[in-house]
Amino acid sequence: MDSTAFFWRFDAVLPYLTYLLAGVKMTVAVSVASIMLALVLGLFVALARMSRLAPMRAAAGLYIDIWRSTPTLAQLLWIYYALPILVGIPLNVFVTGMIALGCHYSAYLAEIYRAGILAVPSGQTQGALALGMTKLQMLRRVLLPQAMTMMLPLIASQFVTLFKESALLSMISLEELMWHAQSLAGFTMRSVEVFTVTALLYMALTYPQTLIVNWLHRRAVISVR
Repeated sequence: MDSTAFFWRFDAVLPYLTYLLAGVKMTVAVSVASIMLALVLGLFVALARMSRLAPMRAAAGLYIDIWRSTPTLAQLLWIYYALPILVGIPLNVFVTGMIALGCHYSAYLAEIYRAGILAVPSGQTQGALALGMTKLQMLRRVLLPQAMTMMLPLIASQFVTLFKESALLSMISLEELMWHAQSLAGFTMRSVEVFTVTALLYMALTYPQTLIVNWLHRRAVISVR
């Protein structure tokens, strides 16, 4: 018999399942907070990107380029270590993670917003303005509702990706799922089993989201037809 054969010992991990589930709660909390920030910030960046003012368009384009062309981990560590020094305000790990993920994904959502808004026929907006609506009313009542039909599947896809990338926040000691998994692996010395269970937990959380995304994609295709 091979003395180096590996034997699975999930019984050494399952008693600590509640410990991992505590990390799941933090993962969900920081992911939802980040996507809320990204949704709002991304809309403002998209509107600035389509502004008639050249400086606003340039600033929005630079914002998008910076966040999309640098690694998420580098952004996270810069915000965690450098930003508090520059602004003189200490940030806790939850706020740091929310800012990093929220700003990173707002750049992607800004382009999704912009593409969705530009896909709405110009006659819709011109008609709304001709009826006496203000630009804000036109945006809220006519433009965004129609654009949302096309944007929603892509927005949902970004949420799934953000949810998985929240594991990077373990690098700044945010006690989310991956941080709990690393701690448990060191405590039990059963890394294979711990990270297998952790992967299954991530899958249990994200797989339903992917099903929703696929459903939204199908609905979007039907609505376009």
